[in-house]
Amino acid sequence: MFATTLRKIHRLSRRLWVRVALISGMAFVALGAAKLFGPMIPDGLSEAIGADALNRLLDIISTSMLAVTTFSLSVMVSVHQSASSRWTPRAHRMLLADTTTQTVLATFIGAYIYSLAAIILLSTPYYGEKEIVTLYLATLAVLVLIVVVILRWILHLQALGSLVDTTVRIEREAVRAFEARMERPCLGGHALKQEDIPGTARPIRAKRTAYIQAIYEDSLQAAAEEHDGRVYLDAPIGRFVHRGEVIAHIEGGGEALEEAVRGAVHMGELRTVEQDPRFALIMLSEVGSKALSPGINDPGTAIDVIGRIGRVIGGFRDEMAHGRDAPIHDRLWVVPLDPLDLMQDGFGAMARDGATQVEVLISMLKTLTALQDHPDTGIAAAAREMAHEALERGRAALEFDRDRDRLARAAPEIAARGRIRE
Repeated sequence: MFATTLRKIHRLSRRLWVRVALISGMAFVALGAAKLFGPMIPDGLSEAIGADALNRLLDIISTSMLAVTTFSLSVMVSVHQSASSRWTPRAHRMLLADTTTQTVLATFIGAYIYSLAAIILLSTPYYGEKEIVTLYLATLAVLVLIVVVILRWILHLQALGSLVDTTVRIEREAVRAFEARMERPCLGGHALKQEDIPGTARPIRAKRTAYIQAIYEDSLQAAAEEHDGRVYLDAPIGRFVHRGEVIAHIEGGGEALEEAVRGAVHMGELRTVEQDPRFALIMLSEVGSKALSPGINDPGTAIDVIGRIGRVIGGFRDEMAHGRDAPIHDRLWVVPLDPLDLMQDGFGAMARDGATQVEVLISMLKTLTALQDHPDTGIAAAAREMAHEALERGRAALEFDRDRDRLARAAPEIAARGRIRE
């Protein structure tokens, strides 16, 4: 249960309004601390620093932060729209979760709120002469923080929303999702096959039409232990389910366990990468596929994305075998990732859209050939099948004789290793 709470807090912390609220709260803490530590200020210092000097600083902060916040928001919106239209619409949501952007905007808004609140309090008898000195020192600290944040924001804007920045972000999230999944194969439970579900198990149906965004496996295990039941999750994370569709089966327990299962299966309108490695592969594939469209015609981007997808899939290992070995959650059964699905998610669209571009096909065949040396036999077999599909698409789509010759020269080199059918 503690792990579930931490995950929910982490998910909440990736929202902009949460950071704004936290930093704004820190502004009021600073205002209260100035009142608290006021009596510690020596008398001579309180005579040297008056309210006029403080008011000038607060006026500068309040005026400049409003302008800087408005400018930063307009830049953020422009960058998000550009990334959505140029790379993939899903990149917009990736950029929304950028912690640097959120912290910068929250700092600007928090400084603005701090200055407004301080100006209001200075017009009242709340602060004495000594408290004004501590408030002055706190304001200087806020100014230093603003300068540091502005410099960080300038450096961050140099790459924000660019192709390299977007693909690196998506790849990083994909690697993180795969590593988390490999640390806990099948979410720490058993690998589920359809025949594993007992005939006496009761179905749990979705109460809304949405994506399965996350599953809180620790809560499911705790609920199953408490009610002496077993949970079989038919619908994997990332699936779009309709209202009334079966998302799980349970054996044992009662209505309390049913409600616990529904509460631990988080559903939403949009698909997320949090526990869904396949969605990250799809986003990478969309970037490469869009680069191959006639309006953009950028095969170099597609080749770069192919390499990134190869690196991401390279971290996969068989959940069917690994998930059976001493599961952490012995009352939970989860559908494992299918290597064929991973290959199709990563390479399927680019194999179709790049079938007429021989350099893309050759790069894909080389990456797939490398993946056929993967220690996981499922990935190796899936890479072999995808290589067959890509090669057949190229042979059918290429019309220029020299392109066919280049593909033919590449294919025998791969086929010689016994991996692609001639």
